[in-house]
Amino acid sequence: MSLDFYFSILPFLVSIFWFFAFAKHYRELDAAKRVLTIFFGVCSVLELCHALLYNVFEDHVLPVPLESLWFACTLSVYPIYYLYICRLTADSVSPRKTALILAPGILIALAFLLWPSAIIDTVRLVVNIVQVACVVVLGSRRLRAFDHRLAESYAETEDKDMRPTRNLLIVILLIAINSIVLNILGRESVITSQWLILFALDPIAVQLFLLGYIGYRRSFRVEQFLADNPEEMLPDTPAENKELGAKIEQLMVTEAYYLQQNITLTDVARKVGSCRTYISSYINNELGCTFSDYVNRMRIAHAQELILRHDRSNGESKFSVIALEVGFTNEQSFYRNFRKFTGMTPNAWLEKQRHENHLS
Repeated sequence: MSLDFYFSILPFLVSIFWFFAFAKHYRELDAAKRVLTIFFGVCSVLELCHALLYNVFEDHVLPVPLESLWFACTLSVYPIYYLYICRLTADSVSPRKTALILAPGILIALAFLLWPSAIIDTVRLVVNIVQVACVVVLGSRRLRAFDHRLAESYAETEDKDMRPTRNLLIVILLIAINSIVLNILGRESVITSQWLILFALDPIAVQLFLLGYIGYRRSFRVEQFLADNPEEMLPDTPAENKELGAKIEQLMVTEAYYLQQNITLTDVARKVGSCRTYISSYINNELGCTFSDYVNRMRIAHAQELILRHDRSNGESKFSVIALEVGFTNEQSFYRNFRKFTGMTPNAWLEKQRHENHLS
């Protein structure tokens, strides 16, 4: 078999692989991964249509029913991925809104089934471009907003934040632009060129693999976020900022509660006898930072003291041990936050301190 045959079926193989990988555990999956399962099911049908187009039909034209199915899948994958982002960020979407999001693709597919024409194909391309733009822009906003909510609720967010999914939106945008350019060149031009088939389909296969891999590997469930952050009934009058600030300082600074691992805003609220909303508002407005930055800044300051203390006593500064001592659960989180608050790695910071002390 020719090389272009393998190029043409690769996206289908990737899609069907992830569909079965998710589907075999469907009952145990959270809401977001269930939507991702549906996404890969639709992708499998879409990429099967592509494979048939390139390898089965000699005139490289799908029968109208298959072309209509291809339209429906093409105009459904991006909306379904947006629904996945909504589920991933604890935003429920009503059945009515879901129907509205999916309706354009279904209606255009039905229109092509009944009245196949180049005009409907052009409409399909325009709607597809709008969908990509909406998913990238609106999806990015939702993911960033959720990351902010995570930083307001947890001291450590490395295993929870949405950076990998946000980065994937850039990949989706670039590959969508590539697909649009090839669409403008025309189907016949792509199909008759092995290199254009490569540029058309292999980036899609890579994108699909990354979407599946990141989604499959994600262990933090949004249900856990909702359980850790229950809806609150606010007291009639909030505690005075001065009083609330004194309680937080007593707990976090005097009692060094920041040294505890995996602390959350809810934990602090219980300790000081207030509600999460007021504490979050105080930290944001009075201290000018998120809960995560508030806790981790104190941890890094403590870590700096320990590093210097070990260095003065000619002891070896084992950063992995120090990371655990100051409350981090892993070295990755420690190194990321150290660089964030000092602008350098622990080793570089220690060398700078040694140099400055030597000069003085």
